[in-house]
Amino acid sequence: MKQEKTNSLKDRYEVALMVISIMIILALVAGLTVFPEQGTQFAGQVMKVLTHTFGSSMQIITIVILIFLIGLGFSKYGSIRFGNEKPQYKTVSWVAMMFFTGLGAGTVYWAFLEWGYHFNAAPQLAGAPISEAYAYELSLAYTIYDWGPAAWALLCVFVLPFAYHYYIKKDNELRFSALCKYSVGEKRVNGWFGKIVNFLFIFAAVGSICISAGASASTVAAAIASLFGISTSFVLMVGVLVGTAVLYSITSLLGIEKGMRKISDWNVYFCIALLLFILIAGPTQYILDSLVNSLGLLSKEFVRMTLWTDPVAKTGYPQDWTVFYLVYWLVFGPFTGLFVAKISKGRTVREIIINMLITGTAGLFFFFGIVTAYQQGLRMEGILDIPAMLANGQSEMIAEATISSLPFSKIAMVLYLVVIVLFLATTLDATSFTLSSTISKDLKENEEPKKGLKFAWCLILVLIPIAIAYIGTDINTIKAIVLATGLPLIVILGIIYHGFLREMYRDFGSKTKDEIIKEFRIEK
Repeated sequence: MKQEKTNSLKDRYEVALMVISIMIILALVAGLTVFPEQGTQFAGQVMKVLTHTFGSSMQIITIVILIFLIGLGFSKYGSIRFGNEKPQYKTVSWVAMMFFTGLGAGTVYWAFLEWGYHFNAAPQLAGAPISEAYAYELSLAYTIYDWGPAAWALLCVFVLPFAYHYYIKKDNELRFSALCKYSVGEKRVNGWFGKIVNFLFIFAAVGSICISAGASASTVAAAIASLFGISTSFVLMVGVLVGTAVLYSITSLLGIEKGMRKISDWNVYFCIALLLFILIAGPTQYILDSLVNSLGLLSKEFVRMTLWTDPVAKTGYPQDWTVFYLVYWLVFGPFTGLFVAKISKGRTVREIIINMLITGTAGLFFFFGIVTAYQQGLRMEGILDIPAMLANGQSEMIAEATISSLPFSKIAMVLYLVVIVLFLATTLDATSFTLSSTISKDLKENEEPKKGLKFAWCLILVLIPIAIAYIGTDINTIKAIVLATGLPLIVILGIIYHGFLREMYRDFGSKTKDEIIKEFRIEK
C-alpha cells in the first residue's frame, strides 16, 4: 500500500526538481551573504557580460521578435484558436490578469521612481547636453519605453508555444522543457537537458518575484509607517509580506476563477480610481499634454531607443537601462507565458498578440504617464524633487511623499496601498500557479494544480525575500545572478521556436485562412 502511494506521488509531481531548485536558491543566497565582496564582484562581471558584451545582440533579437509577432498576428496563422469554444474569461478579466501578471508588482514601485533616474542622466540619454525642458520630456518617454511594446513582445513570445502545446497538441504537461520536445525529442526532454531547462524556469521565476516582492514590501512599509505615524522596520516589512501572503494564499486556494480573476478585476477599478484622482487633483492639462507628447516621442524614436548603443560617447547608459530591461523581460517571459497561455483558452493567436502588444502597453502608458507627469509638475512647482531624492538614496520614501502631496492624502494613501498590495498578491498568486504547474506532471485542460502544492509555493515565495532582507544580502547582486539566466534562455527560446514553427507549418501550412477559421469555429 505504501509503495503504491509513493509511486503515485512520484508519477504526479516532480518532487526532486522542486526540492533541488529550492536548495540551490537558498545555497546561493547564503553564499552571497557569507562572501558579500566576492558576490558583488561576480555580479558586476555578470551584468557587464549581459548588458555590454551581448547587449547589441539582445537589442536586435528584440526588434526581430517584435516584427515577427506583428507579422504572425496578421498572417493566416493568427486565426488559429486555442480551443473550439468561447473564451474562458471575459475580455476585461483576461486582460487584467495578463496585465497584473506580466508587469508584476514592480510596476507600482517603478512608476514613482524611474523617470527621476532618466532625468538625472538626460545628457547620456540624448548623447549630448540638453535643455531641462527636453529632459522632462525624454525621461517620461524612456520610462514608458522600458515597460512598453518591447517588454510585452518579450513576454508574448513565450505565450504562443505554451498555448499551442497545451491546446492544439493536447499535451497536458505544462513544464517549460516540454516545449523543447518538438525540436530535440522526448528522450532529451526527459533527461538532464529537460531538468536543466525546468530548473532555469524555476530559478528565474522565484528570483524575479522575490526581487519584486522585496522592493514592493519596503515601499508598502514606508507608506504604512507614514499613514499611522510609526517608524519603518524589518518587522513591519515582514508584516506586509505575511499579510500579502495570507491574501494571495486565500485567492490561490480559491483558484483562478473565484480568486485571481476577481482580485484582478477589483484592482483594475482601484487603479483607475487612483489614476483619475491624481489626474484631477494634479496639473490636469500638463499631464494630458505630457501623455500626448510622449506618444509622439515614442512613435518617432522607438527604433532608435531599441537599437541605440552609444558607441562614441560610451556612457554605458543604454546597456545599463535599455538592455538591462530587455534581459529582465526575457527572464520574466517563461513564467508569464505559462500563466497567460493557461488563461487564454478560446483566444486566437491574433487576439493574444494584439492585446499583449497594444492593450498591455496602453495600460502601462496611462499608469506610468499620469504618475510621472504629476511628479514632474511637483518638481516644477518646487514642492517635491524626485531626481534629488533618488540622488540622496531616498527611493523608498518617494511613493509615500508623492501620495502625501495630494489633497485628501490619507484617503489617497489607503487607495495606493490597496493597489500595490493587490498587485503584489496577483503576481504572487500567478507565480505559485505556474511553479505548481511546472512541478505537476499531468494537468487536464480545465484542471488547476493541487491547492496544497500552490500553498507550499506561496510560503516559499514569501520566506525567501524575508530571509534575504533579514540577513542583509545585497539585492542588486541577487538581481544580477537571476538575470544571468537570460543568456541560456535565448538559446532555449531558439530551440522552442524551431520546433513550434515547424509543427505549426505542418499542421496548418497547407490550409488557407478561411479553412483555418472554419476549423476553429466556436462550437455552441
